[in-house]
Amino acid sequence: MNLKAGVSAPIFAGSVIVLLIVASVGFALYLSKPASESMTHTTTENMVETSTETMTQTTTEQMSETGSTSSSATIAIAFNASAGQMFHSGWLLIAPAGMDHYALSIHAEGLENTQAMHDVYVVEGVESSGSMMSVPIGGQNATLSEFEVGSDGVGNFFVLLNQNPFSSYESVNILFVPGMQMANATVVATASLAMAMH
Repeated sequence: MNLKAGVSAPIFAGSVIVLLIVASVGFALYLSKPASESMTHTTTENMVETSTETMTQTTTEQMSETGSTSSSATIAIAFNASAGQMFHSGWLLIAPAGMDHYALSIHAEGLENTQAMHDVYVVEGVESSGSMMSVPIGGQNATLSEFEVGSDGVGNFFVLLNQNPFSSYESVNILFVPGMQMANATVVATASLAMAMH
């Protein structure tokens, strides 16, 4: 009978015990250091630093493009309903878009549904100089100043202007145009740009 030489039982048991002790110590050290918390903290710090640097750079670029800090931020102006008009609430947002362009956005609620009746809403600006005429905010083409409202009564409008609306307009009006006939248009709500700058 041939017997193979191997590791004796006491040596094997001792090696297993040493390995278990080393593994236990290593695992205990791993658990005592909150690695995920440290990583999260480091990642959060890096994200905050990166975001701050990006925001600072963007704000600096916008300030240098526009020349002042007041025009480098988005400004929100609430619409005031005209007497007797169907209008719940609405906001006018104006933000610099770079290279002397401005983004103008409107969100209005509580308006009449225009989809079934061939009605439309039009956004006009009251000029701040000259005859103070009301003109379509989208330029010469009035259709660029129109928006529709669904059955939920919510209407949204967006346009990119190539002029500063605060120097061009005194106020912005939302007009309801039944049957798409401007002769029957009524002012539903007004947002005063002059009040927002004071």
